[in-house]
Amino acid sequence: MPGGTGIALAGTVMSNKFRRGAMLGTILIIVLILLLIGAFPAWPHSRSWGYWPSSSLGLIVVIVVILVLLGHI
Repeated sequence: MPGGTGIALAGTVMSNKFRRGAMLGTILIIVLILLLIGAFPAWPHSRSWGYWPSSSLGLIVVIVVILVLLGHI
């Protein structure tokens, strides 16, 4: 039955797209969290920066988490 094969193949393609998107979102969140930790002003050279780097990266993390939860990433 040719029709059944096409339907099964379409389901596989959609499943692979979903997995790739979910994995990309997870990797993106992990990288952003590591950047957030790295931007924390705990080292002498970065104390004068204030909380600007960590707060802006924190905002980006929140936006990415919301987009992942809504399924846009």
